[in-house]
Amino acid sequence: MADVVFLGCNGSLQERGGGNTSLLFSSKDCRILVDVSSNIQEAVESDIDAVVVTHGHTDHVYGVPSLLHQLWISGRKRELIIYAPSAVIPLIDTLINAFGLREKKNFFPLVLKEAEDFRIGETEVSFFKTDHTDASIGLLFKDDKGKILYTSDTRPIERIDESWMYSYILIHESSGVYLDEETLIKKGHSSSRDAANLAQLVRTQKLILCHLPKGDKEELLEEAKTVFYDTIIPEPFVKYSTSF
Repeated sequence: MADVVFLGCNGSLQERGGGNTSLLFSSKDCRILVDVSSNIQEAVESDIDAVVVTHGHTDHVYGVPSLLHQLWISGRKRELIIYAPSAVIPLIDTLINAFGLREKKNFFPLVLKEAEDFRIGETEVSFFKTDHTDASIGLLFKDDKGKILYTSDTRPIERIDESWMYSYILIHESSGVYLDEETLIKKGHSSSRDAANLAQLVRTQKLILCHLPKGDKEELLEEAKTVFYDTIIPEPFVKYSTSF
């Protein structure tokens, strides 16, 4: 059974009681933190196997030094791999070096690696390019019980990969409504309607909206539900599973 916990679901601007979009994916043998911002203690306590940074924008990467520092203080010994687009790795490396983390006594082995498909136990993680920046990615998290598709930040997706079909959960940004689409597309983002359209295309069971703007979310949710009814706004720290 694959599941996901939202450590935050806001876009660049956080809300009180929330945080920038960051997700903890897990299965019986694999725990992956995707994007690192606030509320990282859950990831530390989960003894994560790897980290994925989807792109180099501030709200997706600023928590990396704090995460590593807390893992070290908590006594981590085993290796940690951070996967990211190749163009983003120098940024992550700079953040790590700025705090001298690798020089800490008994600091655990740390590897920065270009995002490529990998497997831990029975769980597979595969990556795909998104239309947000020149170096941005999404991922498919899959075990023998189901699939969770996370598109991360992206303009509307029109061409889908066959492997995405019948993902039990689709996690897609909702940075505004369709009336904002011209502005959203210029900035590399999508609307609730775009998210719902993709949900229909991949025939998912559940659409979860994230990367949400500050303020009332009801309009975002209603717009998505007119296209794909089984849509929700996530609650922080609640587990969403491929078996509801």
